[in-house]
Amino acid sequence: MAGTKIDGKFVWFLKLFTFVLSVLLEGSYVKNYMKNIFGDNHGLDEKSMAFIANAIEKANLPGFDYVEFKQAISNMSKMNLDDATAYKTAFATAMTLGLTKDKLLETANHYKTVLVREKEQFDKALLKQEESRIGDNLKKVDEYKNIIVDNELKMKELQTAIDNARAKMRELDYERNQSQQKIEEAKSKFVFTHQSIMNLIEKDIENIGKYI
Repeated sequence: MAGTKIDGKFVWFLKLFTFVLSVLLEGSYVKNYMKNIFGDNHGLDEKSMAFIANAIEKANLPGFDYVEFKQAISNMSKMNLDDATAYKTAFATAMTLGLTKDKLLETANHYKTVLVREKEQFDKALLKQEESRIGDNLKKVDEYKNIIVDNELKMKELQTAIDNARAKMRELDYERNQSQQKIEEAKSKFVFTHQSIMNLIEKDIENIGKYI
């Protein structure tokens, strides 16, 4: 009917439905904006986020699941909606695309498992780096300590060799400290990022059970 005022909520819901449908039909949308799902406004490390986002992208299940649902929730956060409204609205739209609560929880747990597996792989890679970079460094330090002990017995005639060994130790100590600092920083950033995302997923799971 001409002049009839269309309900604002209906228009908003229609826009949301169109957005969610585009997410399903254009898988590249999820690929290109994966980091935005978890990374915006959380102070997360960019490199760690990219690593985790890549793992989630590779494990992304076909069809509309938790990732697309989370993308919808993330976009609706800009609309200043409360959690209950955001979750219910996104789920109501997702239901039209065949998503069920059971599938939503199942796929959320799927990505949680992916994160657990990535953390295990990261820990193994980090251990290898420590064994390779720090272990080799400490072995060299021990070698130079032995040189020092041997040359101190010869006193003055070997003082030059001792000084050279000490200089090498200082250089290795500096390199080791720099390597240790970078490794610890990478570990701290990854653990914080990993735990933050784990917390977000667990909160989503809690909210799904609470609001849907």
